[in-house]
Amino acid sequence: MFAEYSLWWIIPIFILSLLITAILYYFPKRSTPYSPNQKITLSILRFLAIFLSLALLLIPSFRDKDTIIQKPIIVIAQDNSSSLIMTKDSSFYKKDYLVAIEDLKKALAQDYDIKLMSFGSSAKEINSTKEINYTDYSTDVSEAIQSIRDAYSNLHLSSIILCTDGISNKGTSPLNTINDIQEPVFTIAMGDTTIKKDLSISEVRYNRIAYLNNQFPLEIVALSQKSKESKSVLRVKKDGATLFEEKFTIDNETFSKSFNTILKADKVGLQRYTISLQAMENEQTIINNTRDIFVEVLDGRQKVLILASSPSPDISAIKQAIEKNENYEVKPFLFNDFNASIQEYNIAILHQIPSNQEHLKLIDKLLNANIPILFIIGSQTNLSLYNTLPLGVKISESRQSQNSSTGIINSNFTLFSISKETQTLISQFPPLQVPFGKYNLLPTTQSLAFQKIGSITTNYPLIAFSNHTDNRIGTIFGEGFWKWRLQNYLINQTHLQADEIIQKSIQYLASKVDKSRFRVACDNIFAINQPIIIEAELYNDAYELVNEPEVKLIITNNQGKKYPFIFSKTLNAYHLNLGTFPSGKYNYTASTNYGGKAFSVNGTFYVSEQNLEGINLIADHNLLYNISEQTSATMHYPQEISKLKELIKQREDIKPLITQTITNKKLIDQWWYLSIIVLFFVLEWFLRKYWGKL
Repeated sequence: MFAEYSLWWIIPIFILSLLITAILYYFPKRSTPYSPNQKITLSILRFLAIFLSLALLLIPSFRDKDTIIQKPIIVIAQDNSSSLIMTKDSSFYKKDYLVAIEDLKKALAQDYDIKLMSFGSSAKEINSTKEINYTDYSTDVSEAIQSIRDAYSNLHLSSIILCTDGISNKGTSPLNTINDIQEPVFTIAMGDTTIKKDLSISEVRYNRIAYLNNQFPLEIVALSQKSKESKSVLRVKKDGATLFEEKFTIDNETFSKSFNTILKADKVGLQRYTISLQAMENEQTIINNTRDIFVEVLDGRQKVLILASSPSPDISAIKQAIEKNENYEVKPFLFNDFNASIQEYNIAILHQIPSNQEHLKLIDKLLNANIPILFIIGSQTNLSLYNTLPLGVKISESRQSQNSSTGIINSNFTLFSISKETQTLISQFPPLQVPFGKYNLLPTTQSLAFQKIGSITTNYPLIAFSNHTDNRIGTIFGEGFWKWRLQNYLINQTHLQADEIIQKSIQYLASKVDKSRFRVACDNIFAINQPIIIEAELYNDAYELVNEPEVKLIITNNQGKKYPFIFSKTLNAYHLNLGTFPSGKYNYTASTNYGGKAFSVNGTFYVSEQNLEGINLIADHNLLYNISEQTSATMHYPQEISKLKELIKQREDIKPLITQTITNKKLIDQWWYLSIIVLFFVLEWFLRKYWGKL
């Protein structure tokens, strides 16, 4: 234990211990002397006790060297998607293949740290192949590789064994992800590369949102292999009624056909449409012959009114930015030309208004009608009139002059989120012309961006929002937004970042404040193997979150069967994981009682049976070969799994990681060291007393 210290410390301690022991050997004298053997035994015990005691005083600590041998981590990543059991080898993959993987795991476990992972719709670590059931309805190979890197890259990850058919129908290309992998990736080429008779719906193009009584296009692409001279029928149905039907004949071994139709949105809400291809005789699989799509039908677009005191390029720029979202219909007017009712509009944008008393009358009407307003301040804005309005911001000490101010995003803004690209780019946009003055904000007002005047960043708002009244108010304290769009395009050939600022602002202002005391959040659509998660919130009279009472949920399927559940309580809300449900439409009712009042919320969700795995069953072994080739590894077939053990052992880059740690430890803290000293002293004392009585 003293190897790290110089022997010059040990030698004086040794000599001093011998000297003290020698003195005690001759002194004190006894009338009945000990025998030579007894004296030698007692002297040895004294020497050891004295030596260890002196070492404790003169060398109070020592360096302890600890050598750790860390086994290389090898991750066996197994594809758990359903495409593997849709082939002729399904029984092999369910039994013999999994046994071979388990045998490989055991064979490598002695020299390597083996981790087993399954992947498909998502990746997760598992304990054994018994958890592999081939039930995932999609495959994301890229996410699986990235998950392995994230979980084990700092833990001596040495190799990956990727077991899959190469069919990746979700996420990005695995070849892009593999560029960041330093470890060899061995691949097990599963699945069947044989092209068989099959007809499938390969692609569907449609609008996710439509408006009531409007028409929307639907394009369907059917793909066929090895089916020449076969016939089929494509149908589109809704609620059991056939909306579109077309017969066709397959005239080639490799066949593709596009079908186009126009559907009418005749009912508000989430609408389910079923697309199907009539099965052919001896078709490989019919799972990919059916596809469900969901279209949310809205009761009309939200109308946005733009009123300006005079023409400005900002008007066109703002209009173009908003109209990129098809939920909004924009109507621009000069104030003097506007003679319609404000009740027709859901939100108003006032450019350089107010500048006179007539403008104030219109603003009063908008506020009384609870219509959200976005003010854009400019050189023509009368700040005195603006300050008379309950907008959450006052501009005092103004000289009717202007500053050139660029924007700096407020990192503490919480009303809505802005992408990182926009946060970075906004400081590069040209300055807006903002009023000179002192800005005073109410506590209910938040700044999305601050003004940076020259090199000085101020706490004055450039873009701010207030909700201290019944309707939401926003203000852009400067004109020149059109320059932002031009600069955005000059930098990266798109208007996305500049438009996002306007779009997110309009979305926030136009969204109605939910003042209900009991709220339930649930997605509209779930995949058939996706867990259904529902959240709920309950508020007291002061609109503070509470979760004292029990919240019940009743799910009703298409057949009228009811499934009761109870929400789990979180810190101050409610959470419920229903697990997975069969495909179909489900209605739910959440209910609770609080403060003598009953609360309930109704809703609907769909579970889609769409199976991405069934669209393409042809294994892509070329992808697996390229993955292994790029990582200096090799591809193997399931029958060659046993070879991997020797291949891995032969590699010089898959070796244990040996690390040494040196720590300073205090001798007085080592109970065993003190125990030895006490033991030697007690033993010497006991023998001396015992032999002295003889």
